[in-house]
Amino acid sequence: MEVAKGSIAIMGSGETSPNLVSVHRDFVKQIDNQVNAYLIDTPFGFQENADVLVDKLKLFFKKSVQIDIKLASLRTQDSIDSVDYFEMLEELKNSNFIFSGPGSPSYASKTWINSEIPLIISNHLRNGKYAVFSSAAATVLGQKSIPVYEIYKVGMDPYWEKGLNLLDLYGLSCTIVPHFNNQEGGNHDTSCSYIGRNRLNNLLSSEYTNILGIDEHTALVIDGSKKTFTVQGIGEVTTITKLGQTSFRGGIEYPLGDLQDILPRPEKTDLSNKQGKRNETDLNILKKEVAKLNLELKNNQTYTTLFDSTVQGIIELRNKFRNEKKYSESDEIRDLLDNLNIAIEDSESGSSWKFKD
Repeated sequence: MEVAKGSIAIMGSGETSPNLVSVHRDFVKQIDNQVNAYLIDTPFGFQENADVLVDKLKLFFKKSVQIDIKLASLRTQDSIDSVDYFEMLEELKNSNFIFSGPGSPSYASKTWINSEIPLIISNHLRNGKYAVFSSAAATVLGQKSIPVYEIYKVGMDPYWEKGLNLLDLYGLSCTIVPHFNNQEGGNHDTSCSYIGRNRLNNLLSSEYTNILGIDEHTALVIDGSKKTFTVQGIGEVTTITKLGQTSFRGGIEYPLGDLQDILPRPEKTDLSNKQGKRNETDLNILKKEVAKLNLELKNNQTYTTLFDSTVQGIIELRNKFRNEKKYSESDEIRDLLDNLNIAIEDSESGSSWKFKD
């Protein structure tokens, strides 16, 4: 069976714990060229402390994995189709290591499904690259996703959110349940990603899907090139199907076919993965070109300095005309910059410029 050549690690929790740091390190060691790592912040993008969480994750990768990880930020659906969004996608396309982790599964799935992120991740794995998804980010990789906060915290009746179905790339048809063995509830069941086994069974009764449960501080690591998988960390990986329950322990390299036999992909599957492909508007095409120019400017310091000094000189001339009350000349410069999609921002400390969305 054809599968993606890339490697993916799916963690039940503990993405920065000593139990799983070796998963990150192993992936980094396998990257032949320079590591180009990116953190996608969507799952926790709605939180007030999102910047703090980004800094903590960057520090973890710097200290424990010895790599610098950059931010690929997509915190709201409102930013989709902006120049910053297309710039982020261009950077993500060139990465060879992607990480995304805790937060809200439903927030992540709703935001990513309306974006090009699923297509980026799919191509990333097809091209033999590496990705690590933990907790909330792991939840959205399957056919469906559990809206944990809405069910466990808000008390809504159990329901499924739509998943990205990216495990189809490895011939697997299932829904991922991280925190599978959680016991924080004490006198009440908080297993199965905090919703408990009874509510999970109710979900399966209403709309069936195979289950791939991953214990806390545990990772399922799939190597697409070798067509194998391993379980790493302190727990187990459990499958639940109509035929029963199977557990996989650490310390063994299993053929990927063992998992495919339990969680088989439907025979008629479109492997082209059309997720994230949307009709392009002329405006979005222009924004993509501006985004590429922005990156060229950032990556070529000499050209960046020259371009910036040129624009600053134009702005200074515009300000000189304004001070001399030559408003016609000043407006012509403004119109010229506007045609170049450049916005001038005036403040008490002076004038600056940026590309407009």
